[in-house]
Amino acid sequence: METVKLCVKGVISPRDAGLRKLMREYANYKKILIPKVQQAVRQVIKDRGISVYAQQKWMVDKKLNEYLKNLPLHPMPFHNQSVFIEHKDGRFWIHFKTKQGEAICYLQVPSKYYGLIEKACGKDNPVLGQVELSEDNKYGWVNCHITLRLPKPKLYEPKGWIGVDVGWNKLATSILATTNPHLTFSHPTVHGKDFKTRIIQLRHLLKDYARKGKAWKKWDFRLKHTIKYAVGTVAKEITQKAKKYKAGVVMEALTFKAVSKGYLVPRYKLMIAVKTLCERQGIPFALVPARNTSITCPKCGCINAKNRSGERFNCKSCGYQADADITASMNIAKEAIDMGLDPMSKEAADLSAASGDVATPLSADEPMTFIKAGANPRKLKMR
Repeated sequence: METVKLCVKGVISPRDAGLRKLMREYANYKKILIPKVQQAVRQVIKDRGISVYAQQKWMVDKKLNEYLKNLPLHPMPFHNQSVFIEHKDGRFWIHFKTKQGEAICYLQVPSKYYGLIEKACGKDNPVLGQVELSEDNKYGWVNCHITLRLPKPKLYEPKGWIGVDVGWNKLATSILATTNPHLTFSHPTVHGKDFKTRIIQLRHLLKDYARKGKAWKKWDFRLKHTIKYAVGTVAKEITQKAKKYKAGVVMEALTFKAVSKGYLVPRYKLMIAVKTLCERQGIPFALVPARNTSITCPKCGCINAKNRSGERFNCKSCGYQADADITASMNIAKEAIDMGLDPMSKEAADLSAASGDVATPLSADEPMTFIKAGANPRKLKMR
């Protein structure tokens, strides 16, 4: 049976009585870990093939050892056979097998994860995976990262496909394509509008501070975390929209080496985030080739590099005009249907051919939904 891995975070209070045994276990863990790191470092330092002064090598060894000894609690892994969770009196108790005996700690979990943790309760439960412990420097709590191996949900039959495009000017755009009976596009959405200004401002501050020789690392830290948060928020908005209309999600097939310079968010990371959420929630997910999606007219099929000019799309053949990123998402959704992922019935195809109206592309003044950070997609009133 295929499974989906999910990480749930819980905490253990520093005042917990069972935590003392874990701290003694960690002291033994640290005694084993540090010598292994020292041995690995010294093998590199004693290598005569590395032409560095002996004094510099000695300083590296000294500084690294001091850094290791002063580190807080290292991530200490526990195999699922050495730990289990018990649900008793409305609380969750986590049992660790240590050399000093069994350590029983009260595990505090957010209420939204109660249902998931209940599935992992009991001895020798296959749902429970590895558990890692790490110390919080600020408050002294012990973070408990629990890996759950849940069965993969069954995919539902999609009523349409939501094409998603990661653009230069917007974080992501999506549109719903259905074939009942004609190929129809509806509910265009621009995701993460508020993140665009924030990311551009942080990039400007980072370059400005680095150019002037000022402390720029804080802006680099904020930029990375803002992009990470934006990717997660946009991925959640796309999957919520897919579940709302009971549709599948289709994106461009991108590799890790795909060019991402100039894009507001990394395209590959966003694609992986959407794919992961779709697998967890049973939403059909597909990939289509990324070639010519932004320069193809969804109305007449004309492929011309001059069709796109910045944020606007203007077909040189039929004169169709629209937003460039929305047009690209239309082509992505249409490509999924042309590949047979959502085939038309024979009656619908005959009716579409007879009427001559095989598609309803958006006009230049068609209304769009702008999703703000953390907002839920709202229904559009299409004309």
